[in-house]
Amino acid sequence: MSALLPIALGVELPEDIVERVRGASPRAQVWTATELDADPRGYQEAEVVLAGWLEPEHLAQARQLRWIQAVGAGVERLLALESVARSELVLTNASGIHAQPIAEHAFGFLLMFTRNLHLAAARQQERRWDSEPYRASLGTLRGKTLGVLGLGAIGERVAQIAAGFGLRVIGLKRHPEPVQGVAEVYGPDQLLGFLAQSDFLVNLLPLTAATRGWIGQGELAALPKGAFFVNLGRGGTVDTAALVAALGSGHLAGAGLDVTDPEPLPSEHPLWALPNVILTPHYSGARHDYFRDVGELFLENLRRYLAGEALLNVVDKQAGY
Repeated sequence: MSALLPIALGVELPEDIVERVRGASPRAQVWTATELDADPRGYQEAEVVLAGWLEPEHLAQARQLRWIQAVGAGVERLLALESVARSELVLTNASGIHAQPIAEHAFGFLLMFTRNLHLAAARQQERRWDSEPYRASLGTLRGKTLGVLGLGAIGERVAQIAAGFGLRVIGLKRHPEPVQGVAEVYGPDQLLGFLAQSDFLVNLLPLTAATRGWIGQGELAALPKGAFFVNLGRGGTVDTAALVAALGSGHLAGAGLDVTDPEPLPSEHPLWALPNVILTPHYSGARHDYFRDVGELFLENLRRYLAGEALLNVVDKQAGY
């Protein structure tokens, strides 16, 4: 460990957070995002980096780098870099700070579909006071089963909120164990049985080698006819062609997609034209004060790093999250 503690802040943080990083240790030598944009050599000298993405050439010359704090929960792009995946670098993510906004986004999609809010909004633009065309498809969440695919911090928050709507919640996770508010927890080998019960399916899976394309034609067919699908995890976990087919056939009543594969979604892609699809451009975890929460998480982990304590949200590189 060098006499100095070089820290590269690759994203813009609130000024008071930056000052607290500077004050975390008399050894701290801090490069801000503005300084790094002007001169990226700070990455090469850093022992600690806060970033959403790092250019391979920055990593190749970062001889002192020991810890990377990612600003998001998904780290598949960083793990695709051999120097990150195979090195002794510690990688931590921002898991947990997205739970509330993404859970709210999930229920935004579900409420739009069950109460036809998206159709009413379109008619508002036409200034037409006529509900008859969509009254027959109105429903409620109460009494239905919500399947949560991925019971991490976000999935647990979804389950907590679901109780207020009278939903029965089931979930699936890699290592099945009881989760408060979840009636039944299934393992990966029980996927089809889990899907068969899900009137609403919320996918929160990270993208890993094991989950890529995991939801395909057979899995979508296992959902009850008329089910709604919401994807807030990663687009690559779903076979997009199979999803388009299930929506076009009417087997799925609708899909709310914050993530897609490919992404960005090309303007000619058939998902844009499907009337039973609501698309948002991958912003479900965002909010105006996001980087303040990122900064607070980084400060706590920096305190732990300096004290030699275990860091929060250490990524299992083999698992991919």
